[in-house]
Amino acid sequence: MPCVFCADIGTSSLKAAVIDHSGNVLAYSRQKFHSTPDSVAGEWLSALKATMDEIFQAEGLTVDSICISGNGPTLTTCGGLTLLWNQVIPEPDTELSDAVKKSLFIPRLVGLKKLHADEWNESQYIFSGPEFLIYSLTGNALTILPEERYTQAYWTEQSLLEEGFSSKDISKIPAFAEPSSLAGKLNASSADYLGHSKSNIIQGLPVYCGAPDFISALVGTGTLKPGLLCDRAGSSEGLNLCTSTPINAPGVRTLPSVIPGLWNASVLIPDSGIRFSGYKKHFEEIAGFPVAYSDLVDAAIASDGSQAILDQGKYLMLQIAMQVRDGIKKLSSLAQEAGTQVPSSFILTGGQAESDGYTQMKSSVTGMKIEVLQCNDAELLGDAAFAFCGMGIYPDIQTAAEKIQRVSRIFAPGGDTGF
Repeated sequence: MPCVFCADIGTSSLKAAVIDHSGNVLAYSRQKFHSTPDSVAGEWLSALKATMDEIFQAEGLTVDSICISGNGPTLTTCGGLTLLWNQVIPEPDTELSDAVKKSLFIPRLVGLKKLHADEWNESQYIFSGPEFLIYSLTGNALTILPEERYTQAYWTEQSLLEEGFSSKDISKIPAFAEPSSLAGKLNASSADYLGHSKSNIIQGLPVYCGAPDFISALVGTGTLKPGLLCDRAGSSEGLNLCTSTPINAPGVRTLPSVIPGLWNASVLIPDSGIRFSGYKKHFEEIAGFPVAYSDLVDAAIASDGSQAILDQGKYLMLQIAMQVRDGIKKLSSLAQEAGTQVPSSFILTGGQAESDGYTQMKSSVTGMKIEVLQCNDAELLGDAAFAFCGMGIYPDIQTAAEKIQRVSRIFAPGGDTGF
């Protein structure tokens, strides 16, 4: 039974799982980071080891490969200096060209060089997020490009030259590699460091390219055919609809799909999870004791109007659910106008999917069926799909995504949870 050790680098933690070719999650671990944001990449390898130590405690669990994904557009140097995707960068000294304005990375490359000139000059390579960990494991330097149409969102040699980068600067930026491609094999030093007496993490184990976490999540939810929709709901919330044609409208971000010829249109609710976290903190201050997320959600939903603090939580969740409804209506209307398929249901993934009560509320408010997968971290499922495709278990990404997708719960408007 082929299995992959999947790891996704988040902003504050590293999540890992062993997933088999049918999508079963055989083991899971999450390790929080403790370093400051500007040095957190230096902790990624030790966090990976910690997840492996926890996952391989049981006898008999083996893997056939490793696959890595992570947040972006994060940048790192060989020494682990990190410029996270959400860190503020200096304003450019001159007006950016149109090509550079389309890039997610070039302004951050400019910012990294400006903020940390010495580290930039000393580093052999400048990595894009998870590729730093891949380099640590294999010794191979590369940049994962989700799909050819993403080139303008990354860089070209010409756009780097236009922005004033020298040939020496450009030589620091690794060449592009595709998701699912073999990044390399586990080198001796990493195998010695990661090796566990009960695991088969040994020198020569294949390491495959995942993708930026956003792309991995779309693959993990199977949002790879026109009309399919997912809701990535954590600290922020993104509604993502696969379309056959690009959709251009205010408040909608359209990017290429990882599948050639298809597109992804998204509507962002930037702070939905953060707002509820703020409410939870406020509730705990008033109550004088900590409360579990799921318990607070259930209590707020069941509120009968007799407790103002619980009513606030219920109103907040209803407000967010209505924003989700409005976002889906907007995407559906635009899709219909563009002549592409309209969604009839959606998959919910991320931390917010842990609450059945909240998910049922979203289903009732949106009037749509919601499916929740066995693994709420869709990025890890996407990594598994990439690796199995690279290993030749499945012929393409779409097939791999379909084969590993396992729905655990279904929610219908006004109905009960479960099957």
